[in-house]
Amino acid sequence: MSNPISKWIKDIMEKNEDIESKFEERVAENSINSVKHRDLSRLNVRDKGFYLTDPRSRGPDHFFVAHSTLKANKAGLNSSYHAMEFYNDQGRKKRDYMLAKFSSEN
Repeated sequence: MSNPISKWIKDIMEKNEDIESKFEERVAENSINSVKHRDLSRLNVRDKGFYLTDPRSRGPDHFFVAHSTLKANKAGLNSSYHAMEFYNDQGRKKRDYMLAKFSSEN
């Protein structure tokens, strides 16, 4: 006569074959998922019309610097029309200087 508790434990225990087959399925599933992940992470970043959207979170106001040395200047008003005008004037002066410099060299 056998012990009913031992028989019950033996009946509900997983067999080694079942454990191995489940392990093989997990390994196969993980290899498939890793290939999917690799393929999805290497998508073409520059797809059709990539240049039409602006990736920045704000508009083009990131170059207007708020700094204490510019406090009494038009450039000190961060992200304002006056700051944009100031920096555009600075850019025009620099462009004119570079055009004059390179045209005189040729």
